[in-house]
Amino acid sequence: MLALAEAALAADAAAPNAPAAIEAARSPVATIVAGIVSYTRWPAEMRSVRLCTLGQGRGVDELLGGADLGSAQQSVPVRAASDAAGALEECDAVYVGSLGSAATRRLLQSSVGRPLLMIGEGPEFCTDGGMFCLQPGSPAVGFGVNLDAVARSGLKVNPRVLHIARQTTGSRP
Repeated sequence: MLALAEAALAADAAAPNAPAAIEAARSPVATIVAGIVSYTRWPAEMRSVRLCTLGQGRGVDELLGGADLGSAQQSVPVRAASDAAGALEECDAVYVGSLGSAATRRLLQSSVGRPLLMIGEGPEFCTDGGMFCLQPGSPAVGFGVNLDAVARSGLKVNPRVLHIARQTTGSRP
């Protein structure tokens, strides 16, 4: 099921004219993140979504090792944020790797009410208030969603992504 979801997001996220080699070269984490970003709408139309990474981990390494995750319609350049404050001010989406529980909670609390897509690693990321939590260590990268966090952000996420994701309950305020 998760492999099917990954394939569906990958196929939908691909630009119609993008070379197949570029799509095939994307890591599993990059494929899922690109799909989530492509199905998210910010309050203002954007031609470019600034995706930043924070912390360390397999997913962070995979995202930083790849190219732009966007399509012909929307570019998604990836860069490492210098710190949490910079990520909150300079980024439209943040992928959080291993950052430490306290630092992650502070970042998530600071992001509440902002149109900032928050994606992180592990189920505790959604429990702590993140929007999407990935499991990059498994053979087929799966992901969950915290619907409360998505609703509080002001972002609009296509129901197809929400349907695919395993719903995570019990976010912390």
